[in-house]
Formats: sequence, structure tokens, C-alpha cells
Amino acid sequence: MKAMIIAAGEGKRLANYSKNKPKTLVEVSGMPILCYILNNLIKEGIKDILIVTGYNGKMIREFVKREYGKLNVDYVHNEDYDKTNNIYSVYLTKSKMINNSFILINSDVLFHSDILKDLKNSNKSGLILSVDLNKNLGEEEMKVRIEEDLIVEISKEIDPKKADGEYIGLTRIDKEMSKLFYQILEETIKDKGTGVFYEEAFQSIINHGYDVYYESTKGLPWIEIDTPEDLEVAMNKVAPNIKN
Repeated sequence: MKAMIIAAGEGKRLANYSKNKPKTLVEVSGMPILCYILNNLIKEGIKDILIVTGYNGKMIREFVKREYGKLNVDYVHNEDYDKTNNIYSVYLTKSKMINNSFILINSDVLFHSDILKDLKNSNKSGLILSVDLNKNLGEEEMKVRIEEDLIVEISKEIDPKKADGEYIGLTRIDKEMSKLFYQILEETIKDKGTGVFYEEAFQSIINHGYDVYYESTKGLPWIEIDTPEDLEVAMNKVAPNIKN
């Protein structure tokens, strides 16, 4: 099992907290978000990692080399990070990740290690998303609808009242699904451009008739960090409950 961390973002909404550093290097309780992610991967025995860089990507390379020199970390750089959305960052990994099983992780998500453990060890196969079934939902969240234990719709545009949960930014893509996944990514980019979220490809896979599964976060703590308010919650409520 490999891991892919999408870390091309600048994190403009974090304002002064980012201080010209990539969003994933913003510190939460004295430790960069990326450290929490890498530590969780190491705990689960996942040491073959690909990081997609963009904004000030050299800082990520230097940090990982300094702090995690023994890990097998490879890189892909999205030179157009400021003109494209995360679908393009994911697509750029095709030559390195196709025909492999891997965990895709958004680099601005702080999460309890057991969320990753449950996803990695799930007995479901193909495409499995980590979903929070307990969170109050609004317009901004990447929401999902579920029918008969399958995800049937994923979008920010879903009416919060009709949504069943929130996709938290962790996905397991198994080897047998990887070729189709990258094919659909390419088709989605050709159809909708590089300005959309990679979750558009998940929806297209659903539309093509394939099953997309989920694993519940089971109420374990996690947060996507986009704003100073998110950062405050991460420091005061999430980080103290996920350190291992």
C-alpha cells in the first residue's frame, strides 16, 4: 500500500499563518499538518509516499528530507498550482501511481490515526472514501449521499438537508480500480477542465455504474484546515485528541 499526499496549495485563506509557506507546513500546536499525516502513515506501516508539491514546493522537500530522511518519499511538482485545482495535481501522479493500491490524502486534513487504519484495513474493495456521518453540514463541505451502503452522489452542491455525510479528504484506491480512476480523471479534465475538484472523477465513476464505498470516521476527531477559525479549532479541540 502506497500513499499520495496532495500538497500543492498555498492556503491563502489562512492569511498570516501560512507566512509564504505551503499550507501543509502550517503548524498546529507546534507541529506542521504534514507531520501529523506522515506520522499516521508511518504508524500504519505505509512508508512509500508520493507528495504532489506546488506553492513553494522546495520547502516541503527540504522539510521532509530533514525530518523524515529514512522514508521513501517521491515527488511530483504541479507548476500550474495557481491556475489549476486539485484534479490536475492528482492527474500528474498517473505514471507513478497507476496499477498500484494507494491512499489519497488531502494535505490540509488533520485526522485521528484510527481513521486511516479503518480505511486501510477495510474489507471493501475498489474505491473507498472516508466519510463523517455525524457532522452538521453546510454549503462549503464536500457532501455525499448514500443509498444501500454505497455513495451515489458526491458534491459541494448537494443540499445539506439531503446529504448523509461529508467526505473528509482520505480515499483508498485499490490496484484494480487505479487504471479506471486515472482514465476517468483524464476524461473529466477534457470535459470540465482543470479548475474542478478531483471528486468530480469520483462522481463520474459512480455515473459509469461502478460501486463507490465508504468507511465511517466513527466520530473520531478530524478537521480540514482552511481558515484561521479552523486552525483555532484544530489546536484546541482536534490536535490534543489525536496525538499518539
